Amino acid sequence: MSWLSAGPLLALATAWVVLPGLAIGVSAGLRGLTALAFAPVLSVGVIAGSAVAAGWWGVPWGAAVPIEATLWLVGVVVAARFLRRPRAIWSVVSDPASWRRALHRPWARIDRDGYWIAGAAVLGMTLAGLLGLRTVAAGMGSPDALSQTFDANFHYNAVGRILDRANGSALDLSGLVNASSPYPAAWHDLVSLLVPHAGPSAAIVIASNIAAAVVSVVVWPLSCVVLVRTVAGRSAALTLVTPVLSVGFLAFPWTLITYGALWPNLIGVALLPAALAAVVRAARPGGPPDIPTGSVGRLFLPLVAVVALALAHPNAVFGLVVLSLPAVLWGVVGSLRRAGSAGTWQVVRVAAIGGASLVGIGVALHTMVLSPQFDSMRSYYWEPERTVREAAVDVFVQSSGGSEPAWALALLVTAGVVASVLRARTSWLVPAYLVVAGLSVVSATTWSSVWTGVWYNDAPRVEAMVPVIAVPLAAIGLRALALPAAVLLRTTAESLRIEGSRRIAVTAIVAVVVGGVVATTGGMYRATHADQLAAFYQHPEDVLLQPSVERLLLETGDLVPPDAVVAQNPWAGTSMLRPLTGRRVLFPHLHGEWNPAQELIAQRLRDVANDPAVCGSLDASGVGYVISATPTYKTSDPRSSAYPGLDDLDGLPGFELLAREGDAELFRITACLPDHVVDS
Repeated sequence: MSWLSAGPLLALATAWVVLPGLAIGVSAGLRGLTALAFAPVLSVGVIAGSAVAAGWWGVPWGAAVPIEATLWLVGVVVAARFLRRPRAIWSVVSDPASWRRALHRPWARIDRDGYWIAGAAVLGMTLAGLLGLRTVAAGMGSPDALSQTFDANFHYNAVGRILDRANGSALDLSGLVNASSPYPAAWHDLVSLLVPHAGPSAAIVIASNIAAAVVSVVVWPLSCVVLVRTVAGRSAALTLVTPVLSVGFLAFPWTLITYGALWPNLIGVALLPAALAAVVRAARPGGPPDIPTGSVGRLFLPLVAVVALALAHPNAVFGLVVLSLPAVLWGVVGSLRRAGSAGTWQVVRVAAIGGASLVGIGVALHTMVLSPQFDSMRSYYWEPERTVREAAVDVFVQSSGGSEPAWALALLVTAGVVASVLRARTSWLVPAYLVVAGLSVVSATTWSSVWTGVWYNDAPRVEAMVPVIAVPLAAIGLRALALPAAVLLRTTAESLRIEGSRRIAVTAIVAVVVGGVVATTGGMYRATHADQLAAFYQHPEDVLLQPSVERLLLETGDLVPPDAVVAQNPWAGTSMLRPLTGRRVLFPHLHGEWNPAQELIAQRLRDVANDPAVCGSLDASGVGYVISATPTYKTSDPRSSAYPGLDDLDGLPGFELLAREGDAELFRITACLPDHVVDS
């Protein structure tokens, strides 16, 4: 498949992450660009949330589930708006023609974006999309390229499990490796909605790559737009530059597409700016007039955002807690200052609400750092990658994992820090940036830390949060640097009596500056980002799936029945059988809590001809075939040699050779067939 032919699938993925949330947001009172930018967080919430509900009620998972959930939620929200105004209900009953006025009246004073901002949004998102898609195409090579990474085994097969069981619930997904705890399923639910349209072969692989592309070039830029809009106000100039700048940081989204691959983290962090914007709007009443200002309207978005983040990945919720602290603190201080002129009761009310919010965040932080329930996450140890000085410099120059410095972004972020400090509305961004930068340094320089334990002490997961604040700072910094030239242009425009001269001047100069940044950085460091992707898709240092094994897997798809289960050593790349051909495997990931039947097969399958217990395990697991292949991925890991029962099967009784590619072989297990005599 070519990227051109993948266009319809890209459009479908975009529709899934935008349209459900847009319908719910508009019905709830969101308007203009805000409704569009908040749409992905609402869409992901309804997709993953409806999957949990469907699993709970026994409803088969499929596209109809989130569509029906969207329609149901729209109806509930619209009904709630009517119920807040009983007269509106009577007016509809007595005069059906007045329903539009009744529906619109509660939000009649909510301004809409003009053509100027709308045009800037279209231009900015288009440019970001082109830059991002060129990066993806160059880095992946083709839409059906396999991710040669550790966790890709799980994620590909998790999507297969959803399709096999028609159950996309987060409460069921971890059953893939026999774990009992819930596993965030938003990513896998989204991919499963794309698979039926991804073609006859390698559909899961293609759908995963398409989802990664759309999350990176649609969800993430839109999420950044609404955060910048919230903290810096409506601005055509900022609306234009924010999406472009958002695709320029290596730490996110490009590293999380490949490292791991941490796709659930990818979608969680992509939604984080929008969730943070929802918290900021709730903490600071009287913000932009494109969202309901009542208490219900202000709390609706943060609550939905937290649910969406939790179903995407809990790490994103932890990030929201950390970044919300300075935002809420600033909001409480500002609200108290404004309430001082409204009387003692208003001060007490604001103090009570603000205090409760800060206490809640404090409890969440305490739980993250000290609660025993996260001990398993804190137990991960990683060798320090850099010294403190090196890690601090990397954060400053917007480098990730020792990559080349992104000096243009470093300059813009620094300018943004200076400009943000000078305004009370944006000043909270600076401590937020210092906090996330500090966490990034800690994660890169220590074996483990209580401060980064809930991110598995994993530096790339923590570093991915830096752009959440760095993008707004860079956008603000770019506008600040462009203002002197804009003043000169504005003076000229005013002398010519051009209407809207200030807006035209600022936007024009910012457009020229961002164009210069794109040109001088090679398309926002596109080559560096493409190399990051290619290192795991096209030129992996540690190859998960060797060409000979891949050929055997494709042949296996033709030789075994659709309902077959194949035993295999996953460290030979054979877990990719399911995403490539649709045939299930016994060991879908490189590690798991294997049940006794799986353990016995792994240890003693080669003795099936004279060990009746093996036949019992095969029958319990539904296994009828086995692939014998030499482990090639991370062979220094002792777990790669934990499958001795699958080795050297050629010539043993009870196995029929069906295909061979190199040293990889496919056998049908005949020892347990009714007409086969088992030696005693």
